[in-house]
Amino acid sequence: MIELRNVSKSFDGRMVLHDVNLTIQTGERIAIIGTSGCGKSTLLRLIMGLHAPDAGEVLIFGEDIHRVSHARLLKIRLKIGILFQSAALFDSMNVAANVAFPLIENFNIPAARVIDRVAQKLELVEMSGFGEHDPADLSGGQRKRIGLARALSGDPEVMLYDEPTTGLDPILSTNIEDLIVRLSRQLKVTSIVVTHQISTILRTADKIYMMHNGTLLEPESPETIMTATSIYGEFIRGGLS
Repeated sequence: MIELRNVSKSFDGRMVLHDVNLTIQTGERIAIIGTSGCGKSTLLRLIMGLHAPDAGEVLIFGEDIHRVSHARLLKIRLKIGILFQSAALFDSMNVAANVAFPLIENFNIPAARVIDRVAQKLELVEMSGFGEHDPADLSGGQRKRIGLARALSGDPEVMLYDEPTTGLDPILSTNIEDLIVRLSRQLKVTSIVVTHQISTILRTADKIYMMHNGTLLEPESPETIMTATSIYGEFIRGGLS
């Protein structure tokens, strides 16, 4: 499904990723953790094809996305959805228009089907009836849900979550975490969650990878990470203290 082979990336002479290897199977739920600025979001951008690696390969669905044509890259991207940290809604559009936007821009779908698809995705994220609302009228948790509905509008096979619960209170965080898990199971979507929030790490992932000194450590599970004596354990216990 997704494979990074010996991937390295630097910016302005500073090495961010060094010889990173990662394989994610279809339907897996993984979390990428680490301190701020360690390269977690860079990893997502490489998977999206927004950055090219300085060395190594990024394979999505068996294709090296940095060797395919631009037209092919765009088609591969249509199979990937992303929930941005800020939800990144268009304030000039209402909720329904936000969710419909990628369908209108990227898919040749009749208008009636767009309307049906928008209603379906809003129901999926428990936001039915909010189509005419403006993003400015929504709470932080509601904006995240609408952002998720938009990311799911094209029925992606892979979902990327960039700090999905940042800025939310514990109750709203739990609601978003539950939604991530439910959608993963219900839609059979492969999920990659980048986060430093402890509850999100433990509740949304089957495997947990830590970015440290530009590379990924061997993974832990939610069951083993709490008692780990490695850098993982220091990170988790530090977050709880």
